Amino acid sequence: MFIPVGEHLNVKDIEAATRVGKFDAAVQMQDRWQPATMIGVDRVDFPQVAFWRRDFASASLGALMNSLAIASDGVLIERSFMRQQGLRVGDAIQLRLNAANAKDGVPMRIVGDFRYFPTWYSPEEEGKPLMVANLDWIFEQTGGERPYDVWIKTTPAIDFEQMVHELRTYEISVLDYQASSVRIAEELRRPERQGLFGVLSVGFLASALLTVLGFLLYALFSFRRRFIELGTLRAIGLSTRQLAIFLSCELAFLILLGLGAGTGIGALISELFIPYFQVGSGPAANIPPFTVEIAWFAVTRLHMLFGVLFFVAFIVLIVLLMRMKVFQAIKLGETV
Repeated sequence: MFIPVGEHLNVKDIEAATRVGKFDAAVQMQDRWQPATMIGVDRVDFPQVAFWRRDFASASLGALMNSLAIASDGVLIERSFMRQQGLRVGDAIQLRLNAANAKDGVPMRIVGDFRYFPTWYSPEEEGKPLMVANLDWIFEQTGGERPYDVWIKTTPAIDFEQMVHELRTYEISVLDYQASSVRIAEELRRPERQGLFGVLSVGFLASALLTVLGFLLYALFSFRRRFIELGTLRAIGLSTRQLAIFLSCELAFLILLGLGAGTGIGALISELFIPYFQVGSGPAANIPPFTVEIAWFAVTRLHMLFGVLFFVAFIVLIVLLMRMKVFQAIKLGETV
């Protein structure tokens, strides 16, 4: 039974749903039929559910779906396969769906290309190029609806077992389900991942603690080393407030320079080296490629920590300035 996909929206934790079918196909290349994989999508609902990144294609997902809307027999083809076969957008191809049991192909027009597509990996890994077309057009060619998957977008905190139970109350049979959040949770529980990030976290905390300690010691010893200089400035007429402003500007310049240089170097090194950390076996290891995303919220918290550090160092210096005796500094200068 093919229940309308909109029935899935009766479950409160499901925000959007779309039909996605995957079929075996073949495309005619010169004098032979090249095996291929055909994915049929509902162009209206698919963008509301599917994950998409800017590097998946030169055009946006909305533009690709609009291209399918213009031509019911339009097809999107993986870019490397098009380059290999010398195909371009606008060319006509002959496509044969195995589910239609037809010996002859049907004409289709290429309306767009892509580099990556959700749930699909490179033809080198799967052995077949990918083509994406309108699901309703595929059903027309095969003589009726065929079994398909339903992709759904859910709220972040969802109980999938409860969701399956609620779907069955609406007479929707769930044979199986896969969820990205479940797979991510499984990966996060892997011992090697926890060990790696545990070591990184301990190292970061240790380096941050040493940085804070080093800055405080620098502020203290710098004050002691310049005790005579500060006493002389007080003797010639500078007030405690003016000396405090002088020292605070010096510390602020030091912290801002360190934060700016450290953040810039860290972002640059991340862009250069993080993409090379993508290693592993299997098709899911290296596709899609890593994209570097700087955790600016965490960086901001680190900046706030150093702001607190600056405030503490400033208070310590103010206390030392207020306790400083001018005659002691000048007498010490005469001794030296």
